[in-house]
Amino acid sequence: MTGGAGFIGSHTVEQLLAEGFKVRCLIRPHQSNLRWLQDLPIEFAKVDLLNITSISKCIEDAEYIIHIAGITKAKHKYEFFTGNVTTTNNLLSAASQLKHLKKFCYISSLTAAGPSPTGIPLNETVHCHPITAYAKSKLEAERVCKQYSEKFPIVVIRPPAVFGPRDTDILEIFKWVNLGLKPVLGSSTKTLSLVYAPDLAKGIIRATFDERTSGETYNIADPTIFTFSSIIDYLATFIHKRTIQVHLPKGLVYSMAGITQFLSFFGKKPPVLNIEKARDLLQKHWVCDPQKILEHIGFQTSTSVYDGMNKTFRWYKDKGWL
Repeated sequence: MTGGAGFIGSHTVEQLLAEGFKVRCLIRPHQSNLRWLQDLPIEFAKVDLLNITSISKCIEDAEYIIHIAGITKAKHKYEFFTGNVTTTNNLLSAASQLKHLKKFCYISSLTAAGPSPTGIPLNETVHCHPITAYAKSKLEAERVCKQYSEKFPIVVIRPPAVFGPRDTDILEIFKWVNLGLKPVLGSSTKTLSLVYAPDLAKGIIRATFDERTSGETYNIADPTIFTFSSIIDYLATFIHKRTIQVHLPKGLVYSMAGITQFLSFFGKKPPVLNIEKARDLLQKHWVCDPQKILEHIGFQTSTSVYDGMNKTFRWYKDKGWL
């Protein structure tokens, strides 16, 4: 699998091992941060995903491939397409030469479908309208997967916002609440779908190993739609903080994004917040319908978002992140 050292990937590795599978993690040649995989009984293979020959050597005996690795932050738009589309195409090309490949699972994103214009949860048949370069690259990678689907079985997974232990993005929301602040980005009635990372890992594995999923795309999410405000209020109850609402209007958010994006050009790392990320955050509805995977293979999440948030908070506290 690719991306095993990351947030979603490490949870998936752990779940695969728990279910008795032998795991080989493909890692970048210069990747040194393997802290979530230390001491686990897995095999590592260094690979350049821009080099098909390198990939072929690493997957020559693979029966299943789970492709999670990708670029989520970049300074230039073309980097998203290189990191998400070119690499996926290369991996698929190498995989097409395998004689015993049973399934290829690609982890996409709800952003590939785009936000819901009405607040009605999107299913997998919706006309996609991605609004950022990242989202467009994930949708294009899905299309590349479909081009190979006649050669071998492929399944595509579209998670919404993912949270859980080890995540550094949702951590920022916890930090705001811990400071006694309740951020409101744009609309005060913003809604979203969520999925707890260990549950997503289980769904990825079920979709990968079930023959009935070939050629399909699935949303994996908690079936409940949440308001962003209600999530913040819930966090405040177990963090034991009274919060003051801080409304950040669109103009301010875009201004902040513009400044950080400009400053990032003088550094090496991409900005945490840029114009496109601001556009993403300010959408009113990021919601999806997970009914299809339930109907097809009987999978549904088993951890409520509230229980998952509690577990995540305790993990942050135990690790000193909060």
